[in-house]
Amino acid sequence: MMLTTIQADRTEPVIDLQAIPPFQRHPLVFQAVQGLAAGEGFLLVNDHDPRPLHHQLLAHFGAGLTWDYREQGPRVWQVRIGRATEADTPFTLRVRIDRNGDATVADDGAVLGPDGTGASVCDVTGCPPGTMRTDVLSLLQDVIPPVGVVGIPFDRLLARRNGSCCGGMCG
Repeated sequence: MMLTTIQADRTEPVIDLQAIPPFQRHPLVFQAVQGLAAGEGFLLVNDHDPRPLHHQLLAHFGAGLTWDYREQGPRVWQVRIGRATEADTPFTLRVRIDRNGDATVADDGAVLGPDGTGASVCDVTGCPPGTMRTDVLSLLQDVIPPVGVVGIPFDRLLARRNGSCCGGMCG
């Protein structure tokens, strides 16, 4: 790993995956994240969007991980990956899920529950800092919450993506 200055007062490691064989990349990043203390991080450099890696890291580390895009292509992606501190609090995203399972960000002021059109407005809670809205919406695709459910924990969406039929919402 080489070092670079990320902020004027802080030097953090840089992991440039472009020069690393593909089969070694994800294990290297997991090892680097495991070695971080709260508030520490590193800059990941890649030649494509590392979004699948982000989902894998979230499934393993949950809200204890921060993910901040610094550059988003088209040739180079840079992401600061870090361990969360108490100041890095998870957020809630209010969404509208239609009867076909298509999810969108809900309008400002949308009330939780059925909206009268067959859709339901829900809060996705515990979204890790740095998680993009588009990633939350992607995890929600084809999720139709049971009647009366107005809160969906982000970690259940990850569980669903990783093999659970409904993320534990069915019981």
